Amino acid sequence: MKKVAIIAQTKEGQLSETSIQLLSFLSSFSPESILLLAVGEVKFSAVPSSKSVEVITLSEGLWADSSSIEPLAEILEGFTVFGIKSIQVDNLLSLLAASSSQEMISGVQQLTYSAGKFTISKSIFSGKASLTVTSESASYFSLNRNFDFSGNAAYGDQSISSVSTLTNASGSKASILALKPITGAIPLPDAALVVGAGRGLKDPGNWTIVEDLAKALGAATACSKPVSDLNWRPHHEHVGQTGVKISPNLYIACGISGAIQHLAGVNGSRIVVVINNDPEAPFFKHADYGIVGDVNDILPRLTKKLQSH
Repeated sequence: MKKVAIIAQTKEGQLSETSIQLLSFLSSFSPESILLLAVGEVKFSAVPSSKSVEVITLSEGLWADSSSIEPLAEILEGFTVFGIKSIQVDNLLSLLAASSSQEMISGVQQLTYSAGKFTISKSIFSGKASLTVTSESASYFSLNRNFDFSGNAAYGDQSISSVSTLTNASGSKASILALKPITGAIPLPDAALVVGAGRGLKDPGNWTIVEDLAKALGAATACSKPVSDLNWRPHHEHVGQTGVKISPNLYIACGISGAIQHLAGVNGSRIVVVINNDPEAPFFKHADYGIVGDVNDILPRLTKKLQSH
C-alpha cells in the first residue's frame, strides 16, 4: 500500500477510539503517505501515527450522490481507502467505489497485506459464516466494528503535515434539512458494548435494571422487535433483521428467546452472553456464555458487582 486514506469517525470533535486504532494499524504497513478524512471540525491535538498524516476535513453534508462525490473521488485517486462500518462510512465508500469503478469489500473482520496482495476474512450470510478471500484490486474496505486489531503497531508520535477543508460540490441533488446529533448516549451502531432485552423483562417499568447495567458497563441499550412494537422502547433501539445491525465486542441478551430475525442483527458480535430463565431458549445455542435465571434477579446483582469494583 503506497497511499492510504482513512474515513475517520468523530464525536464532539474527537477521533473515535476505533479510528485511532485503525490509524495505528495501517501505519504498521509502512505506507508512503496517510490521508485522514473527517467530517466537520475536529480537534487534532493528538493523532497517533508513526508517519506524517495529511488531514482533510469534509464539510458537514450528506455526500450522498455522484455530483457531490466527484471532488473527493479525484483526491482519492490511487489511494486505498478504509473505514470502520457505519451508515455514513458505508455510504461514502460505496459512492467512491462506484465513482471510480473500483472494488469495495465490506464486513472485514481480519486483514493482512503482503507482496501487494490483501488477505481478508469477512462475515457473510448476516454474520452466520466467515469467508477468507485474497485481492490485488480492491481499493475500498469497510471494517466491522469488532475488527481484530491484535498485533497492530504501537502508537507513534503525532505528526500532521497539513489540514485542509473540502466542501460539497455545487449542484448536488441532496440537501440537509436538519442536523440532530445524539447527545448523552452511546449511538447503538457505534457501541463496543451493548445490553439488549426482550419481553422476558415482563413489564416496561422493569427497564431501569437494563439501563443500570448498561451505565455500569458504559454500554448502549438495545431491544428485540416485539419490545419496540409494544412501544416499551423507541424503535431506534430495535436490533434485528429489520432493525439496527450491530457488531459490538460484547452483547448481553437479557430475556430474549433468540428468534432468527433477532440473531440476524447481532451475529456480528464478538462475544454473546445470554441470560434467560428458559434453558431451552434457542439463543443459548448461539451464545459464548449463558446464564439460566430470571433477568430481574440477575441483572441487579451483576450491576451491583460491577459498581463495587
